[in-house]
Amino acid sequence: MYKILIYIFYFLPKRFRKYITRKTSYYLVNKYAKLRISGMENIPKDDPVIYIGNHLSNLDGLLLSKLFEENNNKVLFLAGVKLKGEAITKAVLEIVPHIEIEPNKPDRKALKGAISALKDGVSILIFPEGTRSRTGEMLKGRSGVYLIAKMSGAKIIPIAISGTEKCLPVESSGKMSKESFIYSEVNVSFGDGFYVNELPESEEPIDEMMKKIAELLPFEYRGYYK
Repeated sequence: MYKILIYIFYFLPKRFRKYITRKTSYYLVNKYAKLRISGMENIPKDDPVIYIGNHLSNLDGLLLSKLFEENNNKVLFLAGVKLKGEAITKAVLEIVPHIEIEPNKPDRKALKGAISALKDGVSILIFPEGTRSRTGEMLKGRSGVYLIAKMSGAKIIPIAISGTEKCLPVESSGKMSKESFIYSEVNVSFGDGFYVNELPESEEPIDEMMKKIAELLPFEYRGYYK
């Protein structure tokens, strides 16, 4: 039955698919996530910025996209192309503005797209860990976002997320179709903005960027950056 419904869903006009996905997704977020937000004053109204955040759940992108949409902030997410291989994540990506990126390898096309978006006045969001943490603790960041920040000169805004790993836990197979929502408290904190040239000198500047996220998180979430 599930496969039949998905099959029928993708024969609907795209505008109807997006309407159904948005209504359903936002209903589930509002119902199950007891959301607490801090640091909204750090979100600029006009200037494009690079948002970086820790990644715990498939809920992260949907939740942040909803938040930006409600506050009239245009933000493009860098999303792994593998997400389109699964029906539900493919549907969700239709309502989340994004740039596709090849995971686990340098993707020059995606990097150029991100820099171009920033120059055009559009903010971008990246989860530098490159994947969801299965433990809730931060993983070591990957350097692509540092290159984007250095080449674009854009300000960086750190985002700390906690609780989404409880609200929509990662299923062992990684398939969103097998994941279920659970009533949970979810916290999202936006930190002070910074530029890469303000970071302490380091052999791995990405680590200095990731520490900005870690500083906003409870200690038990900091993982590699404790």
